[in-house]
Amino acid sequence: MAAGTRNVRLFVSEQCFALLVDAMAAFSKQTRRFQTMRMTVQAACSRLKSHGISRSELAEFLAEYPIDGDIRIHLEVTPEWSADYDAMRAKVKEIGEKAGSDKALVPFAVYLAVKHNLL
Repeated sequence: MAAGTRNVRLFVSEQCFALLVDAMAAFSKQTRRFQTMRMTVQAACSRLKSHGISRSELAEFLAEYPIDGDIRIHLEVTPEWSADYDAMRAKVKEIGEKAGSDKALVPFAVYLAVKHNLL
């Protein structure tokens, strides 16, 4: 599936937006370099590729963070990291029926990376 650059457009809740913004800030402070959302999501997907994802973690995330919202986010998935993104998406789709969508995947990947100190 990793052919070219994909532009993913998401509409997320305020809670998911806050999670993403806080993770970008923390990741920027840790690396001492400004990190964009793409860089943050890319790092999360890369560092989670060997991490197991449980159904209970997904349920915990979905209980704490409503997904749907009206805050628009654009994410560019480039060929150099689309394999990690697609692998994470497949894992999420495998354990949660409807939760495999991009709007659930992006904040969930960041949530897991923060939870497990991978960012």
